[in-house]
Amino acid sequence: MRGDPPRSLDYLVAYYRGVYFATIALKGRLTRLGPEYREAVSTVGHYQTMVKGYWDALKETAAMDRPSSDHPRDS
Repeated sequence: MRGDPPRSLDYLVAYYRGVYFATIALKGRLTRLGPEYREAVSTVGHYQTMVKGYWDALKETAAMDRPSSDHPRDS
């Protein structure tokens, strides 16, 4: 077998959580640098939206992958 084994869904959820919050920090820092960084702020915003979509999809997929006993039913 070549390379590392595939990452678990829970690992990917945590990874994308970190990526998402890194985009928040980066966007905030760029915003404070001034209006000349407006295009960079916009680019990071688009990337942030994409990452949030991946993160949400991973959370949903990981939840479906867990045994149903891990999810208490709403009564």
